[in-house]
Amino acid sequence: MKPVSKTVDPNDSDYLSLISELNQELGLLTGDTGESSFSTESFNPSTDSIVVVYSDKKPMGTGCIRYINKGTCEIKRMYSKKKGVGKFLISELERVAIQLGYSEAVLSTRRINENAVNFYSSQRYLEIDGYGNYVGVERSICMGKKLTP
Repeated sequence: MKPVSKTVDPNDSDYLSLISELNQELGLLTGDTGESSFSTESFNPSTDSIVVVYSDKKPMGTGCIRYINKGTCEIKRMYSKKKGVGKFLISELERVAIQLGYSEAVLSTRRINENAVNFYSSQRYLEIDGYGNYVGVERSICMGKKLTP
């Protein structure tokens, strides 16, 4: 069955459950859950979005879009727990970003998270200079991609 997605608010139980799993995995892999990088209190529904992907009616992935500037959004807290869901999820995040008026997406992940780095590279994200809190942070890799409708 083909995955489906829906946009949700930061208090959605499926989103919160997936984020809890993400926090555990990142904590084990990197020693940092990543929770400090995305605050639901700062979520603005006019510029930000949260997508949850379902496969066989079960939540299997999530990701967030956060405003950086007029044309650029940041992809945050992306997580997939089933092979193949990640590609669908990132395409949905990009689609929603375009709907919100963004023409570029950026993201950051830890260099040690080779699966994530390789995945984003396979989706045509290229390494860019550090931005925001990631300027000069050697353990992080920042990546970006022009979005086309």
